[in-house]
Amino acid sequence: MSGTRSPSPKGPVTEAIIVAHGQPLDPQAGEDQLSALAERIAHVLPGWTIRSATLAAPGILEQQLDTFTGVPYVLPVFMADGWFTKKALPDRLGDRKVHQLSPLGTFPGLPHQSFKLLKQEAEQRGWCFNSCDIMIAAHGSETGPAAAECALYFARRLQRLTPFKKKIRTGFLAQDPFLARVARFSTPRTLLLPFLAGTGPHLTVDIPQELEEGRFQGVLLPSIGEAAFVPGLIAQSLKNAWRRTYGFDPMDRSRLAVSFSPPPVSSIEGQTRDGVEANTIDKAARYSAAPAGSRFVTMLQKIKAAVRNRCSWPWATRRKDGVNAPQRV
Repeated sequence: MSGTRSPSPKGPVTEAIIVAHGQPLDPQAGEDQLSALAERIAHVLPGWTIRSATLAAPGILEQQLDTFTGVPYVLPVFMADGWFTKKALPDRLGDRKVHQLSPLGTFPGLPHQSFKLLKQEAEQRGWCFNSCDIMIAAHGSETGPAAAECALYFARRLQRLTPFKKKIRTGFLAQDPFLARVARFSTPRTLLLPFLAGTGPHLTVDIPQELEEGRFQGVLLPSIGEAAFVPGLIAQSLKNAWRRTYGFDPMDRSRLAVSFSPPPVSSIEGQTRDGVEANTIDKAARYSAAPAGSRFVTMLQKIKAAVRNRCSWPWATRRKDGVNAPQRV
């Protein structure tokens, strides 16, 4: 159980809770790991209250939800959008009003960040990334296809980022193709990335046993959930959810528009002599009140000078009435 308030709030406090499966055999260990992740997320989210709870710890999730004063965001730290996120977690949430977000394993930025992580791992070992093989270790499921589908989709997205779109093999712990079978295709330069949300018996016991059975020759990396980029990804997901909730559109240009009232055309010195000049003067009037330091200031000065000197634009040397326009000197 964890509740972390990020320092230096910049606005109204926003509340969120990250939820993971945890470790049924050692619930406190799972709580401690998730609490550490909550602290890292709070560090990059000023003004937010970030809490954590695992499903394996009895009653902890309900206790944390009861401490919120508003409508919290619930972010599942799961790698698949399956039974746990669609059935187990909603049942635990009950009738409480919350905003449940998509799980970590479905984040659009996850494949790209994982690709950069794999490249860094290869460079640290002095290997050329093009010569490395990549394997994914995932949990899978015996009861439904969602877990395998999310892992395979992640592998396909990752494959598109690799040079020459090299094949990425995926092995599972709970379904075919099993990891022990896939591990037989490994080489000394194989990087195995566990598609798991954290550490636990799957990472410390189950995967090593499968790799030993398959005579794995490569390098077993930490799970994706332990990567340094994960707190930033979760923080960005929470901020995006907040913007959608309150109708904030970051692409709305009206927020950046400068409000000013243009002066009337009659206030401009000189009299309008023809249609071409009138159009030019009208444009100058609309932009004459541009804010100081604007990049349009120089252009407006040139327009006004052209009006005063009655010189034509380079592309308009003849008027519509057939009379030659004065040439630029």
